Amino acid sequence: MTEPLVYIVDDDDDLREAVLDTLEDAGLPATGFCSANLALPQLNPEWPGVVVSDIRMPGMGGMEFLHAARDQYPEVPFVVITGHGDVQTAINAMKAGAFDFLEKPTRPEYLVDVVRRALEMRRLQIENSNLKSIVADGGALKTRFIGRSKVMRALRKEILAVAPLKVDVLLLGETGTGKELAAQCIHDLSPSAETQFQTVNCGTLTEEKWLTEIEARLAGADGGVLFLDELEALPEPLQLRLLALIEVRGIDGPRIIASLQTDPSQLIADGRLRADLFYRINVAQISLPPLTERENDLFVLLEFFIRDAVARHRLKLPEITQEMLNPLRVHTWPGNVRELRNAAEKMVIGLPLSLTPGTSDAKAPFGQDESYDDAIARFEKALLRHALMQAGGRKGQAAESLGIPRKRLYLRLKTLGLD
Repeated sequence: MTEPLVYIVDDDDDLREAVLDTLEDAGLPATGFCSANLALPQLNPEWPGVVVSDIRMPGMGGMEFLHAARDQYPEVPFVVITGHGDVQTAINAMKAGAFDFLEKPTRPEYLVDVVRRALEMRRLQIENSNLKSIVADGGALKTRFIGRSKVMRALRKEILAVAPLKVDVLLLGETGTGKELAAQCIHDLSPSAETQFQTVNCGTLTEEKWLTEIEARLAGADGGVLFLDELEALPEPLQLRLLALIEVRGIDGPRIIASLQTDPSQLIADGRLRADLFYRINVAQISLPPLTERENDLFVLLEFFIRDAVARHRLKLPEITQEMLNPLRVHTWPGNVRELRNAAEKMVIGLPLSLTPGTSDAKAPFGQDESYDDAIARFEKALLRHALMQAGGRKGQAAESLGIPRKRLYLRLKTLGLD
């Protein structure tokens, strides 16, 4: 049953039923109460509707009802119905916080217009309240996407910006950068946070699973988020079927958040991603930076993961030596944050570190299609990152270790996009 958006409170049964019929004919679900005493307990601060109440009623009168409603639920719009020529009562009601007043007898079209305006105001109130909650939760986002680097601050702003909007989102990032966490944060910070968050790993999706994993979920009317992880792993015939389903998805269907590990243009060129599917999903795009581009976040994250592992395993903080940290400083972290978390876990448990071999900055001096200038820039980036890591983020100390003036270091960091 559709939730009523209008409560009609009037002891005149015939008038109440006439108003209800008018609103129902206008597509506005409503319910009636013969007294204010019955209506007041039904109000709540999250109800998205409006009250339309007569002034003169036995028991709790309309003005008393208005004051009680305004005291308990000040955001709920209240429209009063006054008798012909009862101007002073209408003025008093407006002073007490009523949204508007209707004079008996009321023209149906005017009644509908006043109610629609009150409902629109209520919608904006709720939307504003949700946005304030999202902004307030921005602090909580820092505890989930940890990092002080410039790129992480920008990432948190992008998540907060897109979360309240019901648009599809495409997340780009290497393995281990936190794409599913980003999708979960977008959902949790949205006005529909109470709805379902469902994940589908496209790499394991088969023809047999298609009906239950995709079709049933996209056809659902409960909203929520459908997170399609590793979209590029979806076979081309299933990508075509997914596109067709998205095109006919209803307004109550789930919001889609998809992730890719590789540059979309390269995937399209290689025939691993349909261009039409990419353009359909790519409404909002967010890139998650690899750990090597997160400046000095490495040791901030390492400390957090170590303390988290200590708490979970109820162990003592391990003694961390420079000898243990040195391999971490120069490692290229192909597994990104996930790999770093595993390294911290091993340090707490006391297992030897076995870092996976990296390739990002350890590749040959010149790539097959890499120019001289690109190779030099890549080498310089790796050199500066290494110096900053060894200096614990202190740029003055990093400049000293490199044997260059601090001003020159700042200039090179800015030029290379590492500031």
